[in-house]
Amino acid sequence: MIRFAAAGLLAVLVAACAGIGSAPGSVERLYVIDCGENHVKDLSRWTTAADAGKPAVFSDNCYLVKHARGWMLWDSGNPDRLAALPNGLAAPNGILTAFMKKPLAESLKEIGVAPGEIQHFAMSHSHGDHSGNANLFGASTVYMQQPEYDAVFGAEPQKYGFLASNFENLKGSKTVKLNGDYDVFGDGSVIIKSTPGHTPGHQSLFVRLPKSPPVLLSGDLCHLQANWDAMRAPSFNFDPQQSVESMKAMDAFLRRTGARLWINHDFAQSSTLPKAPLYVE
Repeated sequence: MIRFAAAGLLAVLVAACAGIGSAPGSVERLYVIDCGENHVKDLSRWTTAADAGKPAVFSDNCYLVKHARGWMLWDSGNPDRLAALPNGLAAPNGILTAFMKKPLAESLKEIGVAPGEIQHFAMSHSHGDHSGNANLFGASTVYMQQPEYDAVFGAEPQKYGFLASNFENLKGSKTVKLNGDYDVFGDGSVIIKSTPGHTPGHQSLFVRLPKSPPVLLSGDLCHLQANWDAMRAPSFNFDPQQSVESMKAMDAFLRRTGARLWINHDFAQSSTLPKAPLYVE
C-alpha cells in the first residue's frame, strides 16, 4: 500500500511482483526524500555524443528506511547549505550546477526524525551529491565498502573526486567495513549490494517492502534509464568496464527477486515517486 496524493501513481509502484522471494522482512516503510537537483549543460558526458550540448536535470534523492529495529538513511544528497543559494552552486569545471530546495535536516524533521536518531547510515558512494550532509550522521553506524573507505580516508581522496571535509564527523564513527554484500538487519529486508565501478567501493541497496514489490536503490550504478537499457557507463567512471559488469549482475538480481530499479538521477522516474513526508509501504 502506498500513501501519496495521486492515486494513479499506485500502478507504477505495485507492478507485477512475480519472482519476489518469500523471505520475511521487517521494513515498515520507505521515504524518498528530495535531496536536491543537478542541472547539467552537456548530457553527452553521461551518455553518448548524440546528446552533445543538450541540457538536463538530474534528480538527487535520499532514502530513509523505517525498520522494526531502527532507522537507516541511504545517501545524504547535496549539502544543506545550498538551500540558501537560490541560483545554486556551479561546479568549478562548470559541468553542472547543484541545487538544494530544502535542507535534509528539515525534511527529516517533517518526518519526525532527528539526525541523531538514525542508527544506520550508508551512502551509495562518496561523491558530493551523495555525501553532502554525511557529517550530520557521525553518531550512526556507518557502512562502507573497504575500497571506498580506503579512498575516502586515504592520502588522496580528491583523486577519486571526494571532498575530505564531507567526512570529518565520520572519522570517529562506528564503521562496518564491507567486502561485498551485507544484510544490514539479518532478516533479508535491507541488503547492501556491492556494485563497484563508478567509484572503487560503490554499493546499491535492496529493500524488501511489506506491501509493494522490493526495490533496488541504484546510487550511480547507472545515472539514467537510457544508460541502463544500453548497459553503458560514462567514461569518467573509476572503472567503466567494472561498472558494466556490476550493472549486468544487478540486472540478473532484479530478474531473480522481482525488484524494481529506482535510478537516483533519472528525473523522469523520480517524478513518479511519492516524496517525503509521504512514504511507500
